[in-house]
Amino acid sequence: MHKTNCRAIFVATVLTSVLFTAAFSTDGFGMQPTTRPSPTPTPVYRPSTTKPVYQPKAAPSPSGTPAMKPPVYTWATAETLTSVSQVTDVKPTDFWYKDLQVLIEKYGVGGLTEGKKLMPNQNLTPAAYRTIRQSAIVQLRQIASGTGMLSKRFDEIFPTNCPDPKAVGDVMTSGEVINSLKCIFGPSTLKAVYPDQPMTRGYFVQVFDNAVDNGMSKISTNSSQGSLSPAAKPSPALIKQLIDRGQILMSEKKYEEAIRTFNQVLDYDPEYIEAYRMRGISAFLIYEQNPRMQGSKLYTALNNFNHAINRNSTNPDDYYFRGMTFERQGNKDKAITDYRTALKMNPNHQGAKDALKKLGLAP
Repeated sequence: MHKTNCRAIFVATVLTSVLFTAAFSTDGFGMQPTTRPSPTPTPVYRPSTTKPVYQPKAAPSPSGTPAMKPPVYTWATAETLTSVSQVTDVKPTDFWYKDLQVLIEKYGVGGLTEGKKLMPNQNLTPAAYRTIRQSAIVQLRQIASGTGMLSKRFDEIFPTNCPDPKAVGDVMTSGEVINSLKCIFGPSTLKAVYPDQPMTRGYFVQVFDNAVDNGMSKISTNSSQGSLSPAAKPSPALIKQLIDRGQILMSEKKYEEAIRTFNQVLDYDPEYIEAYRMRGISAFLIYEQNPRMQGSKLYTALNNFNHAINRNSTNPDDYYFRGMTFERQGNKDKAITDYRTALKMNPNHQGAKDALKKLGLAP
């Protein structure tokens, strides 16, 4: 005989009334006596052995479509915005804001955002890189076609055999990404600030804007020169024309445009020292305009002055400006060495004299 508890009888009666239909509609389950003892009572919300639909590991639908929409990784269907104001996670004070604005509003590059977000601090994935890169190439090809450039010529100045950046999982280093950009867009002197660090989406926007701008310069130059081959040397008159134009742009404080002009010179002649000097000075002056926002320009300037000096420059300005760059970076010892070198080359170099005096040193 089972001991019967009054409260248990009352609860069982209520549950039996509520679940009567469900219990007896399932074969076998409804035939079991309600008074049968069980060490672990079966929860009343499990009337059958069918897997609940709310479980996360439910079988996929026949179409195989996942519940969450995956990121779009083809240039043709990538998210393309018309204004940087549509991006919800950037603001005008961000380092990458102006570069993002140029890429979206001037070039119409797609794939830079997902769900109208840049996600600047996330690492750029290889798939996203390929999408953005291809979108830019498509846009540049359309521009080139409008100038009358043949598709064959476009493929010559924008190589199609450049390797993709090496990646570990979904992580690419800045150095790998920039090497790929250099191969396609140029300029050949494009350099990563921290080459071993992962390439973030925000930093990528900054360097990619420079790469696409240089690609635009290639189109402009090659369109105006007709069938000029990459190996052909331009005339000294053309080089001088480009240098003069760059210096005029510098005098007008249009430093970014000046840099793109000097890029064209170096695409023709990678050994042209004056172009490195002028490009370095332009980058340095961009930094001087807004040190807080343009810190990366110091590295650009330093890289260019190094190129000039490593090519046996005899102009003391290269040492003077490199010294100024070192000083801004907080490396006073190297700055002093360069100032003194400039004075050895030209004892009357007033800039170097003033710089040493400001540091409390005699020329």
